Amino acid sequence: MKNNIVILLYLLCAWLSMGSSCKDKEPASPSPKNYFICKINGVEYKPKGYDGTPNYYIDVDPNYGEGVIGIATYRHENDDLAYAFGFGSDSLKSTGKYTLTRTGRHRMSFENFTTSCQYFSGHNDLIFLSGFFTFDTYDLENFIFSGQFEAVMTKTDGCDTLRITEGKFYYHQ
Repeated sequence: MKNNIVILLYLLCAWLSMGSSCKDKEPASPSPKNYFICKINGVEYKPKGYDGTPNYYIDVDPNYGEGVIGIATYRHENDDLAYAFGFGSDSLKSTGKYTLTRTGRHRMSFENFTTSCQYFSGHNDLIFLSGFFTFDTYDLENFIFSGQFEAVMTKTDGCDTLRITEGKFYYHQ
């Protein structure tokens, strides 16, 4: 009987000390949810839908070549694939700002399946291209990536000028 009382007193003391130490600690801030958002010609774009693969993901391999990273998204409208949008590089291993050029190693693509307009930063049918993406967080250990992006692409084939503004992303696997 004495052993039971000692054990109960020990557990009670342990429980009380845990309770008081928890009250002294700051509450842990929740980590942000994954997001990818921008405006395309003034209209909000967010990944949406499901076709068997995630509608927003990041693929990274820092050991291949000079470091490969790709961000891919898609959006369904009325159960049909309407848009595919992504950007990346075959030479990126750290935080920084990466400028888009037609012949550069940093690329961006946007496909509008409704209008059949395709914008690929490396294609010759672009008559004007400007833009960038940044990586403000590039954390391979915790697989956390965040940054910003924007671009303007104009084509020769009659598609409207594509203006991507206010782009932000955060990804934690």
